[in-house]
Amino acid sequence: MKRKHYLWGLMIAVLLFVLPPILAPSIHDGSSQKSAIREYLVNEGHPYQSFLARITSNGQDKKYGERYEVAWNDFNSETGMTPAIFYVKKNDKGYYVESAGTGS
Repeated sequence: MKRKHYLWGLMIAVLLFVLPPILAPSIHDGSSQKSAIREYLVNEGHPYQSFLARITSNGQDKKYGERYEVAWNDFNSETGMTPAIFYVKKNDKGYYVESAGTGS
């Protein structure tokens, strides 16, 4: 019985490790502002972090679009946690990231 639970747990862990990079392009498609930000993270090579990022709205700018603060863990960064500011605009195809960078 314990072996069966162990195998199920191991299979679930493997699925949680394998599925995010496969599902990310179809789930994060730019249909909403948050989806556009997550799509940007995937395109930058961070498929796992795109699912774990904490996104909060923070106003709007007339030139750049709607502003979002995004907290996510960048494993390539020396500091690790990378708070960033993203500006998202809408065009006829959906939402896209106009500008992205670290905030101060």
